[in-house]
Amino acid sequence: MKKILFTILLMIATFNLSAQSSDTIVGKWVFTKALNKGIGKAGMESLKIQVIGKWKFEFMANGKYDTFMMGEKTSGNWELQDDNLTLNGIEGGPQKLKILKSSKNELALKLGLGEFLLTRVTE
Repeated sequence: MKKILFTILLMIATFNLSAQSSDTIVGKWVFTKALNKGIGKAGMESLKIQVIGKWKFEFMANGKYDTFMMGEKTSGNWELQDDNLTLNGIEGGPQKLKILKSSKNELALKLGLGEFLLTRVTE
């Protein structure tokens, strides 16, 4: 009986933790900083021109998202599983992003070889 009760409590705790993590993703975010240490000066300048402060995401509670970059809007679906964020709807198929850090106002993501800090946009 104790094993069954423990299993049920563990399942409830797992569902609650998963829901809380999803809630922290919901909202508007903007790329604010490149975290890679090995980015050269030219690479950093390119990021500042094209990405930093310009690439934005809006994650909605219904599992949909909008992203805005270089004047274009793309929409799709997002899914959070453990510390992986999967985006469907981006050219080239599903994109898997690793969540390095997640808090109420900061989200650090690994995209391919790049690591970026996103900050929550409050309007």
